[in-house]
Amino acid sequence: MRRVAVVCTILLAAIAWAGNANADAKGKRIALLGTLNTNPYMGAWVSTYMKVAEGLGMKVTNFSTPYDAAIQSQQVDDAIAQKFDVIVIDYLNDQAILPAFIRAKAAGVPVVLFGTPLQKEHDDLILSYVGTDHEELGRIAGENMVKALKAEGKTNANIAAITGVAQQLQVQQRVAAFRDVLKQNPGFELVAQEDGRWNTAISETIASQLLVRFNARGGIDGFLAMADNQATGIIQAVEAAGLKIGLQEKGIIVVASNCMKDGVVHIKSGEQFSTATQIPTEEAAAAARKTAGYLNGEPIKKSEIIRSYAVTTETLPRFEAGCSY
Repeated sequence: MRRVAVVCTILLAAIAWAGNANADAKGKRIALLGTLNTNPYMGAWVSTYMKVAEGLGMKVTNFSTPYDAAIQSQQVDDAIAQKFDVIVIDYLNDQAILPAFIRAKAAGVPVVLFGTPLQKEHDDLILSYVGTDHEELGRIAGENMVKALKAEGKTNANIAAITGVAQQLQVQQRVAAFRDVLKQNPGFELVAQEDGRWNTAISETIASQLLVRFNARGGIDGFLAMADNQATGIIQAVEAAGLKIGLQEKGIIVVASNCMKDGVVHIKSGEQFSTATQIPTEEAAAAARKTAGYLNGEPIKKSEIIRSYAVTTETLPRFEAGCSY
């Protein structure tokens, strides 16, 4: 009987999500669950969402976590218990968060994802995803890495990836797409993949260690930094080792994503070859409008993918304003 009751509750919640007629976003309470606001991307995303959402009449409470999936699951439960109207979340671990999302749906609290999508088979647990196609970001990074290395005249290369938090689905998607590009270019090999936790200092330490480790094996020809602030750490490590960096110097190639101010600075200096647009202010504003739209009774698409573009010396003028956060 209990199982039947739960199923009925979930079905009723699904019906409620499908239609929110005669509703009003004004005064509705939003639980915004992110990671660390000290991260440039997350900080810009959260501040933009709160500004736009509150301008649309919603009340936003921000919860952060130091990349701890257990804490984040508890935060979802707390948001349910406190009867927030919508949960907006960049979750950490796609398996660890599922029970909390099931509980949210059973309680009739819709979930809007940002930052990281959910696997397709679990789409019924969320209202919508607003954000980037991370496979596209991985592909762009891979194509730019290959382009730069070939421009240096190389047909063989050792490439290392220093990623965001390894447990995140978005990180896995980007690396898989990056690897797929390398597979199409025999001789270009991903020889190392390390978890840099979206952190500049950690990425610098890892890069320094990789440079030493591969010194006797032909060295590192290119680094994939998953975010531009991580590229900063890598660049610092390369320069501290006294090695050449950048296409103009025929040195180590660094490519990244997330379109941060650091990327703008280093693309201009020639130390970084490329980044790709994942502009948090754009994503957050779209997510806030989608949340308000749902609360106002508007039909909501299951996903809103914001297209990404490669940012290099040639295309930087088009994207510099959005990337300078």
